[in-house]
Amino acid sequence: MASRQPSEGSTVLISLILWVIIFALLNIGSSFFRSSEAATILGGFVGSFLFFLQMTFIGAIKRDVKLVETILAVIITAMISSSVHRVSGTTSIIFSIGWIFYLNYASTKIYSKLEETNTVVSGKKRK
Repeated sequence: MASRQPSEGSTVLISLILWVIIFALLNIGSSFFRSSEAATILGGFVGSFLFFLQMTFIGAIKRDVKLVETILAVIITAMISSSVHRVSGTTSIIFSIGWIFYLNYASTKIYSKLEETNTVVSGKKRK
């Protein structure tokens, strides 16, 4: 059984709801994220999920995310994470770069499978 991709509308809605929840978590738990060095780095990691969700949101709307949108999402993430702690802002940038590589890898895998499927299907129709 082939797995289906969710619709754009549900992807946008889920990513928006999760973005708001994580944003609230960062603001409510800011005293915890400032309490130690490890918690500050954890704040940057949690903040990087904001970047992931922003990219998911933009990708569901536009399908083709460009460099400008990516840089803007990193800046927004860093600003929000910096409101918790400066180190959280810096580490969120580093973790966001990791998300960029992961998203590139995942999209390459998904779209290469879709292209193979389309090639096979169109090849069968030509016969």
